[in-house]
Amino acid sequence: MKATCPKCRREIPLEDVNVATDIALCRTCQETFSFSELTQNAAIPNVDLSKPPKGVWYHNQGNEFEVGVTTRSWAALFLVPFTLVWAGGSLGGIYGKQIMHGHFQLFESLFGIPFLLGSVVLISATLMCLFGKMMVRGSGDQGSVFMGVGPLGWNRKFRWNEIKGVRISETKWQRNNQNLPVLELVAAKPIRFGSGLSEERRNYIMGVLRRRIGNR
Repeated sequence: MKATCPKCRREIPLEDVNVATDIALCRTCQETFSFSELTQNAAIPNVDLSKPPKGVWYHNQGNEFEVGVTTRSWAALFLVPFTLVWAGGSLGGIYGKQIMHGHFQLFESLFGIPFLLGSVVLISATLMCLFGKMMVRGSGDQGSVFMGVGPLGWNRKFRWNEIKGVRISETKWQRNNQNLPVLELVAAKPIRFGSGLSEERRNYIMGVLRRRIGNR
């Protein structure tokens, strides 16, 4: 099976592949990669970057680019009423009563901490399903991965010269007894994101990032 360097996109000859140690050497870049991962990701079809899937956008202006996807989901139809009942009932009953009476109760407040944390998680998930987005940006050698609502959220900055490639990895948590696929920027400290993306959206973003890494 053919293996292609994720950086320069050139085919790695079989004589530079050691299957026993799972190492493939790209002599052009003078870097080694996992042969099994290269062949696994080679099965991902090429995508037409001029035709992003629904809910995805891609802007490319010379040395700057942005690819993003909305995280809006029909799950909001369930999350909105459930969050209102959970957060409104539990927090209103535990903390709202204390605020109204102007009297602080230590035991009751400590008892409400799990409900408070659960409400924060639910509210965050609900906002992501209603207004959320995930973006990867590049400007020169500066890059970032953002996931959140508006300007608020998780933002991981990095340098593109530290990125060796992009691949599909797996999350540690499972759904239906299967680990979820996730995009990974390969580096000394890998950057994983996009666990909730559909296969079409995930492949498109991977195509954009592969082009960005290959053309730098």
